[in-house]
Amino acid sequence: MDFFQTTMRVLSALLMMYFFLIMIRIILSWLPASSEGTMKLRAMIDKLTDPYMNRFRGIGWLRFGMLDFSPVLGLAVLSFFLYLTQRLSLGSFPGPGELIAWVLQMVWGIIAFLMTLLAIVMIVRLVTLYTMKGSRPDWIDRLDAFLFPKVSRILGLFTHKTVQYPLALGISAAALLTIRFGVGWLLIRFVYPLLLGI
Repeated sequence: MDFFQTTMRVLSALLMMYFFLIMIRIILSWLPASSEGTMKLRAMIDKLTDPYMNRFRGIGWLRFGMLDFSPVLGLAVLSFFLYLTQRLSLGSFPGPGELIAWVLQMVWGIIAFLMTLLAIVMIVRLVTLYTMKGSRPDWIDRLDAFLFPKVSRILGLFTHKTVQYPLALGISAAALLTIRFGVGWLLIRFVYPLLLGI
């Protein structure tokens, strides 16, 4: 193994460790800080990962209300460099079709994740319409304010008639899931094999 491949292997290992450090950061951000040790660990990890992750903060299309999915994009970009360094450490550079297929797969993975998440939120809201009786919690109003414009846009693709909110939620969730799995199937069946043949 030559010097270049060894360097790529070391770089790949460092990128993998950084990738896992960001994953730990994301998991810790979901958990409450229960002790001083946890807070110190979180502060140390934030200090190491902030210079990279801050580059992806504030991207509007990755923010859904209070949820920020910019770490997903950060991990996707890091994954691309990890993929390149792993291939280079083996002594081969991916062809143009393989690179395009990989980037397309990562971009579609992010889009498919967001579409699935939005469809699940719509289904959960649809269920709560029929199961929650009496007073409505504040989070329901915030959820409706978040969902209503998206449901209206999706429904506008099918009809310009006024549709009741529960039916609109169901149609929108079904449309999102159909598109998500349909496009995924087309990519796997036709597009990726075509690109890998280049």
